[in-house]
Amino acid sequence: MIKLAQIVIPHSDNNHKARLLQIPGLLALTLLFLLFQEIINFTPKLGVGVLGYASQISPTTVVEISNQKRLEAGLSDLKINPLLTQAAAAKGRDMLEKGYWAHVSPDGTEPWAFFKEVGYTYRYAGENLARDFSSPADAVNAWMASPSHRDNLLSDRYDEIGVAVVEGDLNGVDTTIIVQLFGARSESQAVPVAAAQPIDAEPAVAADQEAEPAPVVANSAIEVSAQTLAPSVQSTHISPFQITKYFSLGLVTVLLVVLIVDSAIVAHRGVTRIQGRTLAHISFMAMILAIALIAKAGQIY
Repeated sequence: MIKLAQIVIPHSDNNHKARLLQIPGLLALTLLFLLFQEIINFTPKLGVGVLGYASQISPTTVVEISNQKRLEAGLSDLKINPLLTQAAAAKGRDMLEKGYWAHVSPDGTEPWAFFKEVGYTYRYAGENLARDFSSPADAVNAWMASPSHRDNLLSDRYDEIGVAVVEGDLNGVDTTIIVQLFGARSESQAVPVAAAQPIDAEPAVAADQEAEPAPVVANSAIEVSAQTLAPSVQSTHISPFQITKYFSLGLVTVLLVVLIVDSAIVAHRGVTRIQGRTLAHISFMAMILAIALIAKAGQIY
């Protein structure tokens, strides 16, 4: 039976090298991390409502940050239109119900259909999508880093916006989607703009032109507006992204501490041993964790 001391402290019983720094130990940590990720992904299917990105993504904040980017570019801010907010929420629910992640649904429904569904007559319209982002700022920054989405967000053709954050099962994966819709109403439609929850935007298209699929961005954090968010999601206080981040940082910290202790003890005892590729192994482990974190950080489409 392996003693705890042999796992973290170099000794004659472990060939003067902490077992945690040996290949079997590193492989065990990797498997532990992968198992942890599976548990995180499976937990929502058990009906546990403590996990989710929605609690950290505020539609209002998405709008505020988007307007800040516009002001920095010398553009006027966008006013929240409740109809666009409703359309964004409808688009988000449609993606979850039909199991797709795109501007156009499998049955051919285009983004503009949701504008018309809520009675928003547009001259120009656009849509940006994001999924699995951990914060509103990360989602907006991802859009800004994409030329097509940036053009959408900074277009001077729009004067209204709607943003919705929806969370649910998308093809077996617990997902948070941000839908951002931009619009400029036709002159014939005089609808007052009232305060409303924001919805994500998609590229603008003239009403008298054939609408083409607009670029959509996906992120790692999604939240639903107060009107569409289920109570179990509203009570969410823990983000799976944060859990993964802290768990990953914890593993890396443990490895570094064990490495430092291992090196200090070996140097103090004057032990001579054949040097393994400890640093290479730890770097490889850190790379795996980093890739896992990046994969959880969000997507743009």
